[in-house]
Amino acid sequence: MPFILLVGGVLGLWIGTQFAVSGAVRLSERFGLSEGFVGLAILALGTDLPEVVVAVGGSLQQLRGIDASGVIVGSALGSVIAQGSLVIGIAGLVTYLPVAPSMVRRDGTVLLLSVAAVAVVVWDGSVNSVEGTVLVLAWGIYLASLLLGERRRRPLDAEELEAIDAIKSRMPPLLEIALGLIIVTMSAHAVVTGAVSLAHTLGVTQTMLGVVLIGVGTSLPELALSLRAAIEKRASMSVGNVIGSNIFDLLIPVGLAAMIHPIRVEAETIFFDLPALLVLSGVLLFFLHRRRGVQRHEALTLVVLYGVYVVVRIGAGLP
Repeated sequence: MPFILLVGGVLGLWIGTQFAVSGAVRLSERFGLSEGFVGLAILALGTDLPEVVVAVGGSLQQLRGIDASGVIVGSALGSVIAQGSLVIGIAGLVTYLPVAPSMVRRDGTVLLLSVAAVAVVVWDGSVNSVEGTVLVLAWGIYLASLLLGERRRRPLDAEELEAIDAIKSRMPPLLEIALGLIIVTMSAHAVVTGAVSLAHTLGVTQTMLGVVLIGVGTSLPELALSLRAAIEKRASMSVGNVIGSNIFDLLIPVGLAAMIHPIRVEAETIFFDLPALLVLSGVLLFFLHRRRGVQRHEALTLVVLYGVYVVVRIGAGLP
C-alpha cells in the first residue's frame, strides 16, 4: 500500500503540474514575456509545485508529531541533483542546447550562491524558522531582479491569443491552473504518506528515499518540459527551466517547511549530498559556459555522473 501511494502520488504530481504549467505559460504569453524568463520563473515555479507541496505537507506532518524531515530535505536536494544532471543530460542527448552567456553568468552565479546559502543554514544539522525565512526572501529578491530585467516582447493581438488558446487547451487558463494545483496538493499528500511508511517498511531512511526516488519522481515535470522545449528548439526555455527550478528548489521547499516547523538535516546530507550537488552544478555550468551550450557528449557525461552518484549513494550504504 505505501508503494502504491508513492507511485500514484508521483504520477499525480506530474499530471497536475502539466495542467498548472500549461495555464501559466498561456497567461505569460498574453503579456509577451521572453522564453528565458518563462523558463527561469514561470515554468520553474509551475514545475516545482510538487517539491513545494511535498515539503509543506511533510512539515504539517511534523506538527502532528510525525518526523518527515528526511522526505523534505531529501526530495528537494534529490530533485536539484536529478535536474542539473539527468534532466539536462537527457534533453542534451536529444539536441544541442545553446544558451545565452548572460544567462550562464547571472543565473549560474545565483545557483552557486543558493547552494552555498543552503550549506550555511544546514551546517548545524537543522534549519529553523529564521533561516527558512532568509532562504525564502533570497528567492523573492532573485525573482524581483528577473522581473526588473525582463524585456517584454510585443503583446499578442486578439487573433494570436485565440489561436494559442485553441491549440493548447480549450480550458480557461486560470481554471487549468486551479485544477493542476488541486491535483498536485492531493498527490503530494499521498507521496509524503507513502514515503514515510515505505521508509519504515524497507528499513531505509527517509533521506535516501527522498534523494533517490522522490527526487527523480518530482523531477518528471522538468524532464517532460525540457524535452519538449529541446525538441521545439527552445533551448533557453529548456535550460532556463532547469536552472530556475534548481534555484527555487534549493531555497523555497526547505525554507517554507522550516518556517512551519524546524527540520533536521542528517550528516550524510551535509557531507555527501551537498558536495555532490556542488560538483554536478559546477560541471553543468562549465559545459554551458565553455561552448555556450551543452554538446551531446557533455550531456552523456552528465547522465553518467548522475548514475555514479546514485550507485555510490546506495552502494556505500549511506542512509
